[in-house]
Amino acid sequence: MNPLDRTGNHAEPHILHLSADYPNPYRNRTTTAIERLVISAVRENGGIGDHVVMSLNRTSLPWKTHFIDCGERDGVRVFAYRYFGLPMGIGLAGTMRRVARKIAKVLNAEGWQPDLIHAHKFAFEGIAGLELCETYGGTPRFFVSVRGESERNVLLFKPNYRPLLRRIAERADMIYHVSAWFRAAFHEHIPEQPAKERLLPNIVGNTAPELPSMPPNGRFATVLHLNLRKRKGLNDLLKGFAIFHEANPDVCLDIIGPGDDETVAAVIKEIDELDLAASVKLLGGMDGKTLFEHLPHYIALALPSHQETFGMVYLEALFAGIPILYSRDTGIDGYLDGVNAGVGVEAGNAEDIASALEKLYRDNAAYRSSIAASGRLLHDRFDPEAITSGYRKDVARVCGSALHEGTKS
Repeated sequence: MNPLDRTGNHAEPHILHLSADYPNPYRNRTTTAIERLVISAVRENGGIGDHVVMSLNRTSLPWKTHFIDCGERDGVRVFAYRYFGLPMGIGLAGTMRRVARKIAKVLNAEGWQPDLIHAHKFAFEGIAGLELCETYGGTPRFFVSVRGESERNVLLFKPNYRPLLRRIAERADMIYHVSAWFRAAFHEHIPEQPAKERLLPNIVGNTAPELPSMPPNGRFATVLHLNLRKRKGLNDLLKGFAIFHEANPDVCLDIIGPGDDETVAAVIKEIDELDLAASVKLLGGMDGKTLFEHLPHYIALALPSHQETFGMVYLEALFAGIPILYSRDTGIDGYLDGVNAGVGVEAGNAEDIASALEKLYRDNAAYRSSIAASGRLLHDRFDPEAITSGYRKDVARVCGSALHEGTKS
């Protein structure tokens, strides 16, 4: 039996995932969003496909590169591939094509050829995915996911890449928009193809049609990895909270999330400089189960990020029954139509953040009631089974025809 083909035949479609955000034992902590989608595709309803994941991670230090077979993890074969690449997207296309050639070499040595390649970032892994499709003679089907935080910088600041990105979109069988807020901006540069485009929200772990209803504990919460505090707008939140706190001295803020010692020290310094030491607590990291237990008791979640592809924690807060403070035109924005879920703010605007905190605090009961009444709507919109089922149907439809053509030839 082929080491990469657990079925012993080619009846199951071979699906190759290219992702810079897939957990592996040789990288720092990263989001589990793509892992949840892939594992769900493997497990639910008997599973579909023989999945291989290339978990990618760039380094600018050539001696730090590696390519490690991590074996099977939750039914998925995972390879940890830390590749050399320059920062700031310098030489991006050449780098991703080299990544593709290395992947093809490894898979060819195993005798495993993909029927479908899913590149989980359009402007990065998408380049490698297109190169792999061409390496295999154009036969693999091709899915790409558009994640606004990453794609935005390439589309806006690398105009010379737009013809290549249009080729990726034209070649793709499915284009998944993870970031609803970015869809219009994406189509300013990439022609719209409605027949093969749709939203694909991230899967969160606490979805339910009936939402918890707990009395607020007099504290706001923010949840983030402290090493990402600038992008997540933590300093903006602290400044806004300081303004809000002058009129509401009994209300507090909990900061939930891990960070290295240097970062924690920097956050403590910011808190002290704003004279908030008595009102703002750093709680450190929490596992998902503990976080889900804590969230329902907070007044609201406040996370005014500057750039956010999706922001799973916003959904986790809503499914905990509490409102959210979020930045407009990023993150969860675009998915909340029809739900009075919270207050959108201008990223970086401390006065705007303070006003939003005031509104969430004063009108908290109304927000909680509205969210509870929207529980079924939120569940239907973000139901993990529905998301996975739709993805599995796309795989079956596209790969079914691919395998049929392969049999005829």
